[in-house]
Amino acid sequence: MAKVEVSIPDANIIRVLNSPGGPVSNWRDQVGQRVVNTARTLAPVNSVLNAQHRGGGVGEYKASFDWERGHSGNQHLVRAVITNFSDHAIYVELGRGPSYSRQVFSWTGWGGQTRAVHATRGWAGQHVMQRALDQVALTAV
Repeated sequence: MAKVEVSIPDANIIRVLNSPGGPVSNWRDQVGQRVVNTARTLAPVNSVLNAQHRGGGVGEYKASFDWERGHSGNQHLVRAVITNFSDHAIYVELGRGPSYSRQVFSWTGWGGQTRAVHATRGWAGQHVMQRALDQVALTAV
């Protein structure tokens, strides 16, 4: 009876699993897209009356989610890097403290009128990206 041994280095197995088209890579792609889709679902959209001072456009934050594939140098780590490229994403995510400098903005409480004020309250962040990741992680197994 003949005996045959096949030796496959760990690095080759990892490369196959993590390379594009491999099961780990495919899973990462699915999870990355699900996180972005969930974040868009959770994202707030401002009132047009709160946006009159900048032309009335709303929905930029919701539309600005994206993701890209990330790898470490040895290909043992694959990751999905979730981003939001709107200018105000940091304030939606993390909130901001009160401000005591002059600001010009419109507000629903003023019927959409634009006014200048010298102090505004802060607000808590909505943590949309974290909440999206939490929701997807519960079912990503």
